[in-house]
Amino acid sequence: MFYGSNLYRKDNPRWPVSNAAEMPQVPVAAICAAWLIGLPRRAGTWLHAMTDEEARHWRWRVSERHGGLVHQYRDERFAALPLDPSLRNKALR
Repeated sequence: MFYGSNLYRKDNPRWPVSNAAEMPQVPVAAICAAWLIGLPRRAGTWLHAMTDEEARHWRWRVSERHGGLVHQYRDERFAALPLDPSLRNKALR
């Protein structure tokens, strides 16, 4: 069976085609600054991992505030209470 592949690879270049040699180097200071900027968010994610998991289990909305250090949890059913009087009456019982 013949698949029609180029056995001798005459149309393929002998060197890899890439612009990797033309990539500018990122300064170390920029890498350090980006790492420091992301530090509060990573710390907040680590600190609130268990409570975020439980909140998602109960289908609550998780909002990150203050750069990721503060997490706010909201049950969307409370937003429906002012709109539907029957729900409001059930909540008061």
